[in-house]
Amino acid sequence: MGVRKIRTNDLDGFYDLFVQVNAEGRFSPRALPPSKQVVARALADVKQNDWAVYVVEERERIIGSAEAYPESFCRNGGDDRVAILGMQVQREQRGKGHGRRLLTAVIDHCEQDGFKSVELAVLKSNAPAIALYEQAGFTWVEDLDTCRMPDGRQDQPQRMRRVL
Repeated sequence: MGVRKIRTNDLDGFYDLFVQVNAEGRFSPRALPPSKQVVARALADVKQNDWAVYVVEERERIIGSAEAYPESFCRNGGDDRVAILGMQVQREQRGKGHGRRLLTAVIDHCEQDGFKSVELAVLKSNAPAIALYEQAGFTWVEDLDTCRMPDGRQDQPQRMRRVL
């Protein structure tokens, strides 16, 4: 059960994990994840550009992933040297160190690729994730606009950054 770089044939497991975590309605204001076709296109770019996307498997099933895409890939006018982090760990697998190992792999990859920083947005209600990011050297940058979650509650996202 090790952390490894994602492979093209991981699409189904990677997407299934993304759908499972999104369906919890606790970590993203998005009611629906992007389509599988959008994710497949992103993974093709990952392979072509050797971007930092890592997974952890258990019994040949992806149970966690972390990815860092250049900000310029995520939004128009974004910086090529700033990486935007996303992470998902299956509910039953949280608290077992998978997130820490995934985060370490992604940060190491970003440092080797010459990124100047890694940034992320995390909901203030997600105290375990915030603690993990702080332990990994991320610091608060700013509060973002309050958002309504799929279950109707409001939450406050914050942006965090780790300078590399």
